[in-house]
Amino acid sequence: MTNDRVPPHDEQTAQEQSDFFVARLPAPTWLKNLNIGPKLSIGFGALVLLVLLVVAVSFVASAGAQQTMRATNQLRYPAAATATAAQVDLLLMQSNVRGYLALGEDVYREAFEAAQASFEANLASLNDLELSSLNQARLAELEAAYADWKTLPGQLFTLRNDRLEREPAYRVLATDGVLFGGQVLLDLNNMIDAQALQTPTTDNIRLLKDMADFQGSFAAMLSGLRNYVTTQNRIFRQEYEANLVLNDLAWESLQDGVDGLTETQQALLQDIRLNRDKFLDLPEYRIFPVLEAEDGSYRQDLYLFSTEAVPQADLMLDLLADITADEQRLLKDELNRSNSSLGTARSQTVIWGVVAVLAGGILAYILRSTLVAPVTILTNVAERIRAGDLEAHAPVVFNDEVGLLAQTFNRMTTRLRETLQQVRKEKKRADDLLNVVIPIGVELTSEQDFNRLLEKMLVEAKTFCNADAGSLYLRTEDDHLRFVIVRNDTQNLALGGTTGKEITFPPLALYDADGQSNWRNIAAYTALTGNSMNIEEVYAPDGTLEFSGPREFDARIGYRSKSMLTIPLKNVLDEVIGVLQLINAKDPETGEIIPFDANIQQMMESFSSLAVAALEAYKREQALRQEIQQLRIEIDEAKLQQQVKETVETDFFQDLQAKAQDIRQRRQRTKSGNQ
Repeated sequence: MTNDRVPPHDEQTAQEQSDFFVARLPAPTWLKNLNIGPKLSIGFGALVLLVLLVVAVSFVASAGAQQTMRATNQLRYPAAATATAAQVDLLLMQSNVRGYLALGEDVYREAFEAAQASFEANLASLNDLELSSLNQARLAELEAAYADWKTLPGQLFTLRNDRLEREPAYRVLATDGVLFGGQVLLDLNNMIDAQALQTPTTDNIRLLKDMADFQGSFAAMLSGLRNYVTTQNRIFRQEYEANLVLNDLAWESLQDGVDGLTETQQALLQDIRLNRDKFLDLPEYRIFPVLEAEDGSYRQDLYLFSTEAVPQADLMLDLLADITADEQRLLKDELNRSNSSLGTARSQTVIWGVVAVLAGGILAYILRSTLVAPVTILTNVAERIRAGDLEAHAPVVFNDEVGLLAQTFNRMTTRLRETLQQVRKEKKRADDLLNVVIPIGVELTSEQDFNRLLEKMLVEAKTFCNADAGSLYLRTEDDHLRFVIVRNDTQNLALGGTTGKEITFPPLALYDADGQSNWRNIAAYTALTGNSMNIEEVYAPDGTLEFSGPREFDARIGYRSKSMLTIPLKNVLDEVIGVLQLINAKDPETGEIIPFDANIQQMMESFSSLAVAALEAYKREQALRQEIQQLRIEIDEAKLQQQVKETVETDFFQDLQAKAQDIRQRRQRTKSGNQ
């Protein structure tokens, strides 16, 4: 279905034409407003009278022809019609199975079950009819084929609902891949933690760098493999293979320094070797052959459908087509015999036939005006909807069943519009997670400037959630949350980070003077509990907690917080090292303040994990740099002792020392006054 809409001018023209056509209907008002049942009763009643009149005139001459036609109507026509209906039902069953496999929506499964019930009823009807011997043999073959085919849809539905079963490559990655790859990363983290405790010699630092290189390339390799399995996009296979080359180089470098590892690290390295080899065997022998198989067996449900269900269904369709064609041929032959019998009666019925035709034509014209016209209008609307115009509206022409159908049709299109909007929204969220959040997290790991790293964490999260404002806090050793980045679009406020503007807001205390937890501030509550907070209305109490901190802060800066999403930043030890807070999500179209969506919250929690990993990596790198610098300082300390001694004995240093002492005393007095 396309998303093109009929232009408003065309829509108005179609509506005006419909109104004009309805106004010109020749039928009387009382007939227009009758239900379809009474209309058909009147029409067919009149037709029956005309037929009885013609039959009375030509009864004697056409007795034999009537007998033949009666047999035709009771046998050949029902057989052909029933076989055709069975064909339609079988096509619907096949189409709905395909629809459920493609979309997984229950409406297709329900439609399949309805079509299946109708198909089985038509098969039973064919068995009750007196078919030719050839068609009876075909019907028996059809029933045998259907008995074999009948079990396939249930298997296909079960496969469609179980991703691990329907996608063998995904099952391998989700089980063995996660087991082996995850164990490699866990063991490597333990090695890195143990290495960080070693004396910071040149060799130990080199080993630590090799471990970090191996960890990064292995994680990137695992990510590329996961993306390839999920999307079958060969770009991700190239990404996996490129990172595999880097990981092999990092592994060789790590092996060269194995003598510098402790016994525990060497044991971990041996486990890593075993699990890595097992992991690397999975893509080559169990994942890529399945994903790249030309027969499409990477999706077992679609493969089973195309290789077994479709051929069986085609066989049944061919049998039904043969039965229909044969019955239609017999129907044609019997009608020809009837025409021969009626030849002798034509001269007697021509006058009354003309009368009947004229009367029937008038009646048909009236019935067409009251029955076909509304259906035509409804069909035009349906064509517009099929072309993508979901705003099309079916006019309610008469107060009959067609009018009720038009009302139902309008409600259906309304629900379809709502469903389509929801599907687009969910797809956008999934695309955002894949194409925005994860690349941002990867980009953070390459940032070398601390202030820029913190700024990116907040700005990217704020942009992704379309939030008006946000803050990033870091937890201090004295149990406070310190503002490090502040942004507010409404107030044109940008503090911290690369702006160079100092943040003057005081830190948030996690505990008061009595040691009680600070439940007034949402950020403090999140830091203490480690739980995310997604609040629709900050000022409205939830019955257990009433956060007064946002009111006080808003009053200070002249702002109004409404919706708020607060995410704890946790390290690998599950310790909260900071808080990411986003304020006032805005609707992209209207700009109105709206709550943060639950899916957005989940993506932000994933983003926070990536951001913390980047932050921890940065801190670890900086700690290593400081240790190296400290080592250099200790080496050069003997050379500098004499210079330090000479410096501290100067009058300038003594004066500087006195000023520093005075500044410390003033800060102490200010702190005591604040308490």
